[in-house]
Amino acid sequence: MPKSESKPAVATKNVITDAAEVESLRSRNQHLEGELRQVREQLEWLKRQMFGNRSEKLPPQLPGTTSPDLFGNDVPASAPSTVTVPAHERKGAPKAGHGREAFPEGLPVEEILLDVSDEEKLCGGCGTELVRIGEDVREELHIVSPRFVVRRYVRPKYVCRVCTERGVTQVPPAIAVIDKGIPSVDLVTWVLLAKYLDHLPLHRVASQFKRWGVEIAESTMIGWIAAVFDLLGPIQRAMEHELRTCGCLHADETTLRVQRGDKDKNGRGRTSTGYLWAVLGRNLDGSPVGVSFHYAPGRHHAVAKELLEGVTGVVLTDGYPAYERLFENRPDVVHAACWAHARRKFMDALETGYREANEPLKLIAKLYEANGRICDLVDRMAKREAGLDRKLSQEAKDLLVVRLRCKHMAPVIDAIAAWNRAAKINALPKGSLGTAIGYLDNQMPRLRLCLEHARVDLDNNIIERAIRPIAVGRKNWMFAGSDEGAKRSALVISLVGTCKMLGIDPAEYLADVLLRVKIRHEGNLCHDLTPYQWAIAKR
Repeated sequence: MPKSESKPAVATKNVITDAAEVESLRSRNQHLEGELRQVREQLEWLKRQMFGNRSEKLPPQLPGTTSPDLFGNDVPASAPSTVTVPAHERKGAPKAGHGREAFPEGLPVEEILLDVSDEEKLCGGCGTELVRIGEDVREELHIVSPRFVVRRYVRPKYVCRVCTERGVTQVPPAIAVIDKGIPSVDLVTWVLLAKYLDHLPLHRVASQFKRWGVEIAESTMIGWIAAVFDLLGPIQRAMEHELRTCGCLHADETTLRVQRGDKDKNGRGRTSTGYLWAVLGRNLDGSPVGVSFHYAPGRHHAVAKELLEGVTGVVLTDGYPAYERLFENRPDVVHAACWAHARRKFMDALETGYREANEPLKLIAKLYEANGRICDLVDRMAKREAGLDRKLSQEAKDLLVVRLRCKHMAPVIDAIAAWNRAAKINALPKGSLGTAIGYLDNQMPRLRLCLEHARVDLDNNIIERAIRPIAVGRKNWMFAGSDEGAKRSALVISLVGTCKMLGIDPAEYLADVLLRVKIRHEGNLCHDLTPYQWAIAKR
C-alpha cells in the first residue's frame, strides 16, 4: 500500500519540475530572442552606415493633405493647381540646366584678336579696301597655372664719408613670417589652406609644387605649420574668450585618429582615437561669432570642464553626461538639449523595422514646422516695423518668440511626451526603439527649454555643419601624425572655419594677421585679430 501511494507524489513532483523547467526555458527563449533582435538591429545599422542612404528625411506629405498654420487654419500642402487664363502668346522660359551663366564681374579680360591679313582686307575683284561691318565674339574661361617667383629684397646701405661716426643708413628688413625661412606669407597661407580648407594631404601638395617647378619636402611644410601655430596661438585663445562671453554656445565633439610612435608586429604605425571638441558662439540676434576646436586625447569630463567652465547664458549640447554633470548646479546657465539627436534615434528605430517610431517622427516634424512658421512671422513683423521707421528691439522679438512657441509648440511637445510614456511600457529597453524612448525621456526636461528661452534653438545642427569639413579631411589625410599635429590642426581649422562662417576670405585674413602678430611683442593681447573683430574693422 505505501508503494501505491508514493507513485502520485512522484508524478506530481515531476510535473512541478517540468513546469518550472518549461518556464525557465520560456524565459531564456524570450531573452535570446531579444538579444537576437538587438544584434540584427546593430547589423542593419552598420549596413546602412556603410552602404545605405544617410538621409533622415521623412517621406513627403501626400497631395491633398493639410497642415494648420499659426492661426489654426488648415493650409493644403503644395499641389499643382489648374488656373484658366486668356489665350495669348508667351515667350518660353529656358529649360533648367541649359544656357551658360554669366562670368563673375571683376575678372580680368584678355582680348585676343583673330583678324585676317592685310592682303585679305583688299577686295579680290577690284582691289578696294574692305570695310569692317561688325565682329563675332566668343568668350571662354581660362586659368593661369600657379607659378613660383623668387622675391629678392635688396636694401642699399648708405654712409657719410665725412661723418663716419653716424654709421650706416638702411631701411629695416621686410617682415618674414618665418625667421630665416624661405617661404613668403602667401606661400605659407597656400599650404595652410591646401591642407585644412581643401583637405589635401601634404604629399599631394608637394606633388603639385613639383609640377610647378619647385620641390619642397613634406617635413619642411610641417615645420612651416609648426611655426605658424606659435604665431596664431594667441589669436585662438582670444577667440575662445570671445566665445565664452557671447552668451549663447553650442558644444559638440568628433573623433580624430592620431598616430603613435610605436609600431605593431607588422611594422605599421599604431593609431588611437582622439577627440576634437568644438565650441560655437552666437550673438543675441542668432548671428555666428565663431567656432573653436580643441584637441584632447580622450573624451574625459575634465576636457568639458576646461572648455566650458565659467560660461554663462545658453549652452546647447547633446546628452553626453560630461555636459550634464558640468551644468547641473549652475543656475546661471540654461543647458538645453538637441531635438535632432532625439529624432535621429527614432529614425534609426524606424529603419530597423519599428513602424511605431513613425508617430514621434511626425510629431517632431510638426514641431520644426511650427518653429519655422514662428521665425518667418517674426521676421516679417520686424521688416514691417522697419518699413514704418520703427525698430523692433531684440527683447521684443524674444518675448514674441516665447509667446508663440508656448502657444503652438507646447501642445506638440506634450503629445510627444505622452506618446513616449505610453510606448516605454512595452519597448525592449536595449532595442533601438527602447534606446530612443529612453533617450527622449531623459532629455525631455532640457528639450522643453526652447519654450522658455527664445535663444534656445531646437537643435545643434549649426555646430554639426561646422564639424562636417573635419569628416571630409579625415577621409583624405586619414590621421594626424602626433598629438602636437592634432593641436595644430585644431587651431588652423578653428580660424579657417570661422572665416567661412563669417564670409571672410581666409587667404586674405591669414596673410594679414600672420604679419601683424609677427611684429607684436610677445605677450601682447590679440583680441582685435580674431576673425570676428577683424571683419568688423574691415567694414
